[in-house]
Amino acid sequence: MQAQQPPMDHRSLWQKFLIAAALEAGAAFLALAFVPHEGGGFSISRLAMFAVLAAFIAGWTYLAARPPRQLDSLVRPALIKTMALLSLTLAVSIFLVRYLDPLHSLPYYQRLSPLLFYLLVLGLQSFLFFLFLRFGFHSRNLIQRKPIYTAGLIAFIVLLLVLIFVALTRIGLVPDKAYWGEPGVPVMGWQLGLAILGGLCVLWFSFSPRASSMDLILPILLWLLAVILWLNVPVGVMQNSFYAPMDPPTFQPFPNSDAGYYDSMAHSLLIGYPYQGQIPTRPLFIVLLAVLHLLVGERYDLIIAGQTLVLALFPVILYYLGKRLHSRMAGIIIALFAIFREWTSLLISSQARVSNTKTLLVDLPTFLLLALACLFALRWLERRDWKSALAAGGVFGILMLLRTQSMLILPFILLAALPVFGWKNKSTFLFLSAFFLLGLVISITPWLTHNYLISGQITFDAPFEYQVIASQYKYTGNLDLQSVDLQGKGLLGILLTFALKDPKFVFGFIATHFFATQISGILALPLVQSYNGLLAPINLYWMQWNGSLSWYNLLLVIFYLAIIALGIGACWKRLRWAGLIPLAFSLGYALANGIGRFSGWRYAFPADWISYFYFGIGVAELFTGAALLLGALPVQMLTPVFVPVNINQQGTQTRDHPTGNPGPRAFVKNNKWVQGFILALVFALIGAVPWMAESIASPRYAGSTPDVLSAKLSASPAVLKLGVDQAQVAAFSAQPQAVLQVGRVLYPRFFTRDTGLASAHPWPSYMPRDFPRLGFLFLNQTRSDALFRSKDIPDFPQAADAILLGCRQTDYIDVRLILFPGSDSAYLSQPLTDLCN
Repeated sequence: MQAQQPPMDHRSLWQKFLIAAALEAGAAFLALAFVPHEGGGFSISRLAMFAVLAAFIAGWTYLAARPPRQLDSLVRPALIKTMALLSLTLAVSIFLVRYLDPLHSLPYYQRLSPLLFYLLVLGLQSFLFFLFLRFGFHSRNLIQRKPIYTAGLIAFIVLLLVLIFVALTRIGLVPDKAYWGEPGVPVMGWQLGLAILGGLCVLWFSFSPRASSMDLILPILLWLLAVILWLNVPVGVMQNSFYAPMDPPTFQPFPNSDAGYYDSMAHSLLIGYPYQGQIPTRPLFIVLLAVLHLLVGERYDLIIAGQTLVLALFPVILYYLGKRLHSRMAGIIIALFAIFREWTSLLISSQARVSNTKTLLVDLPTFLLLALACLFALRWLERRDWKSALAAGGVFGILMLLRTQSMLILPFILLAALPVFGWKNKSTFLFLSAFFLLGLVISITPWLTHNYLISGQITFDAPFEYQVIASQYKYTGNLDLQSVDLQGKGLLGILLTFALKDPKFVFGFIATHFFATQISGILALPLVQSYNGLLAPINLYWMQWNGSLSWYNLLLVIFYLAIIALGIGACWKRLRWAGLIPLAFSLGYALANGIGRFSGWRYAFPADWISYFYFGIGVAELFTGAALLLGALPVQMLTPVFVPVNINQQGTQTRDHPTGNPGPRAFVKNNKWVQGFILALVFALIGAVPWMAESIASPRYAGSTPDVLSAKLSASPAVLKLGVDQAQVAAFSAQPQAVLQVGRVLYPRFFTRDTGLASAHPWPSYMPRDFPRLGFLFLNQTRSDALFRSKDIPDFPQAADAILLGCRQTDYIDVRLILFPGSDSAYLSQPLTDLCN
């Protein structure tokens, strides 16, 4: 856009600008004078700053009194850019002086801040003033944005009413007795500033004639930034993490709890006993871990790195979502929010409960697929053709193989899709929705078939997943799986029976966790809290949040809601109901959390991104609107006016307003059904991957009878060195409680007396006990917890084949003798002459 030539003379405007600059310098002079100082007068550096500010006061005052006629000639693009860069440099400098090393730099900051803040204000107002002089003030250009502001105002009123409702009822704030989690990790304040700065840089480069090249470069840069930042955080931060503590003898970040379940199931594929003969939960993630083990072996640092390379795609997907709904600037801000939030999560892994790229958990993969499904759903509602519908349904079906409760998002998608097509085009909506559901069915059918062949029932998940949900529909004893009996009972029947018995109680906890999930999203944006510096430990203020806010943080939340509402309004302006598809996904997942009676931290993660998503779009709308007001941005670069897509009689898309319903036949006429068949085949193959993965390996321990194992033990030189002979092995293994098995040793961890892993439900291998021991999992046709009593730390290798001889206790195997045939090393905890108790 060509800049408007300024009038020949702006003397009055220059005078006002210079007078303001002089008054601001005077204010800075006074602020500097009131900075505390030691006795004996001002220091030389303080006097020098006084002299600089006095020179500014005198200079601006003189120029204001006699402004030169050539001032307008200063308003050039080079000077405008210089003012912008100078302002940025000053802002960064002030932040670093204050927060890089507050303990030592605070006295310098107190003395320098009046001058530095004055220069920052002067640079910013010079930048804006020069823009105004060069481009003018174009209030009429905002007329096109009026529908956005109107929609944003309506959205803000709705959000404000929800805030008032929550504040009055305390729903979502009062903890549920069954389960209650703290909010997720937020974005830090300075990270929010960097994200917005990144968006402004993209907005600036959008003026370049080569701006289109950014569409290729930016996604790659975002992926690389995520990989570099996340992998740069050492694995050592997991030392005290709930999921991956590192203990002797290997000091590797072995998974534990849910993560250990997924990884042990991956090992079951590798030893030829897939899924322990059961129906696993999250089968796609288990296959991913098995593939990573095949590629890098048992190097968990490399497994984490491989997982990171995959998960670094979710900021890229968020970028595409933000770009499609608004602009590149919005996409960059949202993606940087996601990158920085994950980075913070990694940094505080040792102090808080987290699910991040270094824990082998399914929350981030779920988020990745959920964002991808959202992008495909948006693509379907924009294109409105059957192939896009089929693809969107297929991706959504793949999502369900990671989190079955994602099914509850489906009604929200269809509710958002219905008004996209309009009530007059219901046949079109039904036709394309049928293809969406067809894609979903194609993706999940292979896995449902697999599960039916195993259990005789059509089911998605392992039985214990249903036990977890059923245990939540009780007044007491929640999450006690032993008290839940699903034998001959359907989960849906149990839930409905309890809900009908006490609907107020059930709807109460569903609403509580639903709102808690959304509140967690608002709290993902930073609050005003104490900050001790860049190098200081992060203030984990959200861990102690009690459901109340100080007055200034309440005002900040209201401000956030206003920006979020503006983002929603911009999306509405762009695509109407299709622009609310991300919100539909978030609401559906939050409802799934409510029905499951979970919320907080990792449970909210796949849903609470929606707040910073629309916040990023709102920020982008603010700045692009300001650029439009100053005439510095072409109107055509901004969010276009909504024009619904129509399908003509030839089956091609147009951007005309529909004049009638072309009918379903127009959609299928002349389409390439071969492409649709190939697409369906691809989704069927992806859905069948967990089934096909069962053929990765043949049974590793086939033919290992007790006699064979006994012979191998007796013949081993390492066992003989321990003073164990064939007669002792035979006598010990003949006991009813004796266990003689071959299998894979997983996750060996050594504990001293009365120590173990801190967990609400620790594995028997890692529970605190009154004797020193090495705990591990033992995997073959079954999975067993095992303990090896020892005062010293035995050097058990990870994922090595072993033959063990021990005693079967209530919940673990008490190992007496273990042999690792691969290295011919053996360990004896106590003589075999001491029989099982």
